[in-house]
Amino acid sequence: MPSLELQAVPQTYAELRRAVEQTLIQGQRQVEAAKVRTYWETGRLIHEHVLLFKDRADYGAKTIRRLARDLHVDHTVLHRCVGFARAFPIVAHGQQLNWAHYRLLISVQDEALRKKLAAEASDKGWTSPELATRIGRLLPAGEASSEGSGNPPPPRLLKPRCGSPGVCRVIADGDHPAIDLGFACYLRPPPTCKLAAGDFAQATATGFAPRPDATKADLFTYPAEVLKVVDGDTLWVRIFLRPDQWLKQKIRLRDLDCPELDTAEGRAAKSFTADLVARAKAVTICTTKPDKYDRYLADVFLEGDGEPVFLNNALLAAGHATVKKEWEFSDWGG
Repeated sequence: MPSLELQAVPQTYAELRRAVEQTLIQGQRQVEAAKVRTYWETGRLIHEHVLLFKDRADYGAKTIRRLARDLHVDHTVLHRCVGFARAFPIVAHGQQLNWAHYRLLISVQDEALRKKLAAEASDKGWTSPELATRIGRLLPAGEASSEGSGNPPPPRLLKPRCGSPGVCRVIADGDHPAIDLGFACYLRPPPTCKLAAGDFAQATATGFAPRPDATKADLFTYPAEVLKVVDGDTLWVRIFLRPDQWLKQKIRLRDLDCPELDTAEGRAAKSFTADLVARAKAVTICTTKPDKYDRYLADVFLEGDGEPVFLNNALLAAGHATVKKEWEFSDWGG
């Protein structure tokens, strides 16, 4: 291992900040650039070798399986490397993109669109979740596909569910109407409030206003504050049922399954979620409660300086989660 050139001990905080920035931040960038170059070169070697035997239809798939077995490497990594080299015959050194960006881009089949997205992501400094959001808006779920035969399919993204924050439904409570705020919380409106069972209402700072234009799709959507990231797909949140009323609730991201927290992959998923949450300036959640364990599942939207990030899909697109429909009680961690 080559020896490191030791720097003089910083004497002030300003000197320390500059030294750490130079050592850590620049070092991380160099590591990420080396990772991109390594995956691209690996893909190029395999792709160009397979081309020598292009008359043998199954040679590529068999070769990748053999390499994966002999080198103790997951075959999906090798497939992605090949897809990377095919989708980007030349990797532009000036683009500030990392491997998470390229993993998303190689799932875009249209070459012109792929190049356009790569240039935009580099020029505008998009994070990989922001790029995932952009791809999801341009390509409805299912339209992105892998480049070339034998590549693993891209992650299947979810269709976001998001209503209108503050919209509630009025229900019948005996002979009186009651406003269903969600989370088993109800409020009896004052007699002067002209609302009847079946009506929709909008919570305001002074009470409730009729919302005749609302539908069921607008319900159970709230401003929220993340209090704790438990793991990649589980959060403790403060949910604002109306401007002057809130509750604490543990939620699980809808239809997601992140690796267990006692694995490196699980810790990476938690770190990914925590990083996005830390940068969010506002959080909106849309909740459902489909299972017998009385647990709330949610679509979580993080708003910052760019386009809102749909957290569920950001985890899927970055490879930190898989789609899961059925839940077991053991999934509900601390």
